[in-house]
Amino acid sequence: MGPGPRVVWQQEHVVDVRDAAFAARTWIEQRDLRIVLAGVLEGRVVDRAAEVGSGFGRMTPVLTEFAASVSGFEREGAFVAEASVLHPAISFAQVDTLARLPAADASLDLVLTFTVLQHLVDAVLAEVAAEIRRVLRPSGVLVLCEETDVSHRSGDVDDPNGMCTIGRSVPTYAELFRPLALVATRPRRVEPTYPRPDVGTYIVFAGPARSG
Repeated sequence: MGPGPRVVWQQEHVVDVRDAAFAARTWIEQRDLRIVLAGVLEGRVVDRAAEVGSGFGRMTPVLTEFAASVSGFEREGAFVAEASVLHPAISFAQVDTLARLPAADASLDLVLTFTVLQHLVDAVLAEVAAEIRRVLRPSGVLVLCEETDVSHRSGDVDDPNGMCTIGRSVPTYAELFRPLALVATRPRRVEPTYPRPDVGTYIVFAGPARSG
């Protein structure tokens, strides 16, 4: 049986809490992302950064504190439209697939994915990872925040057009993004009222020219 029609993601699929919990989660995650980026960049402001799978721009503005030019690449047109109005200084672009990004080879100094790769089936993940490696400069930095509990699998994990969550280990991501070097990890934290204590990991990679 072939893939079904592509699911259109809505805001409730991107963030599973609302109101006060949503505000608390955003503050915690933006703070922790700043800590991660400050640690790996060591005070540098890079030229170009992008978030791959930027959604409605919840985390993308943090990149503007560390890069002169910031882009967001997103499949859902409604998210792109909303983010573009809310954050006019950031260039958001709609893409048909995250496996084909409108960026030249080795053109980005910093790439972020935030709970995006965990929603890709294995075959699509391999294509997106290859595309991220293509657009990242040899000295670039890649920051992932993804589900790393390998027992966490839900939804249709075989249909590339469906909706799923797949936990993958840090070593799995390290192998996927070679020759980038794994340089740091940090537990993802959310609001303390969330029922699951393990909600993922920040995983930081640097190109050989940076890590060596």
